Amino acid sequence: MHKKRPEQDRWLTYGHWRVSREFRPPTDVIELEDRIVVLVEIAALRPEDLTITLDAGSLIIAGKRDRPAFPIQDGGAAYHQVELGYGDFRIEVALPWAVQRDTVTAAYRDGLLQVDLPRQARQQIAIHDAAEAKGETHD
Repeated sequence: MHKKRPEQDRWLTYGHWRVSREFRPPTDVIELEDRIVVLVEIAALRPEDLTITLDAGSLIIAGKRDRPAFPIQDGGAAYHQVELGYGDFRIEVALPWAVQRDTVTAAYRDGLLQVDLPRQARQQIAIHDAAEAKGETHD
């Protein structure tokens, strides 16, 4: 009869499922001259599972990825590696400048969400002489 090694015991008794870490999908923020592009890697969702909000000075992406209903999710399963994140998530990206709100676009394909935020052109504000408007003269 062969004897069990201590590491085998560890694997056999390993792991009660714990949701102890916050789920945060990998996110890239790329600043270009004319826009900011935000890429979020978030597979196994439908576009309706996501909400995208443009707030004053920030972009907020939120959603929920549910754990698939596989038969291995019974109470006796021992997880040996847990890397996939499930549950609610929220990503907030600070925007370095104003964006053209009406031309922001979002597309979700092959597990990748891309949000394009075009830069708002700076507007030069004309300065009018208040004294001239009142008919005053500068002497």
